[in-house]
Amino acid sequence: MPDIADQLPTVLLKAAEAHIRAAGTSPRPQVHILAEDLQAAYLGYMVCRRFYRGADAASALANLGVLPSVIKATRLFVVWEESDLRTALEIQGERTELGIAILDARSSSHTLHWHPFNAQVGSVNSRGESTIVVTWHTPAHYENVPLLAPIEALLKVWREPRYDDLERTAAELEEAGYELNWAIPLKE
Repeated sequence: MPDIADQLPTVLLKAAEAHIRAAGTSPRPQVHILAEDLQAAYLGYMVCRRFYRGADAASALANLGVLPSVIKATRLFVVWEESDLRTALEIQGERTELGIAILDARSSSHTLHWHPFNAQVGSVNSRGESTIVVTWHTPAHYENVPLLAPIEALLKVWREPRYDDLERTAAELEEAGYELNWAIPLKE
């Protein structure tokens, strides 16, 4: 049986493309949570709350690490669109190309899967709506590369053990605007 972690980057990239085509926007940052010590390793995922540019964006991203820390997750897949995230973080400087970043993070290492793309308005479909055409460019993979500070903060938050109540933590995150999507029930 194939390992879920081996298949997840492909699934996440297809989901990101489907979102771009359907909504015409990049998906919000998200974290997919695995506990590889369990038979059903994939626990679910969390979508970042909406945020303002700057410090609020950085804080929102870092807090994506809270739930995986409480769960004692062994591995995370963090997904974001690079150009959109740099804009939200108000990072000045060189122009960043569009690209979906999928970070495969473990307790002491990470691999960044980089998938650059272009998105253009295409033809009008039968419902009279414009379509979005996504063109992918050559992907790349980088081991243990430096990451944007809020992504590093997310990993730091996750890697620090937390012994908070899982249900309370989940409820607080949802109240703050994070979307939690469980692959398994929160309670037995």
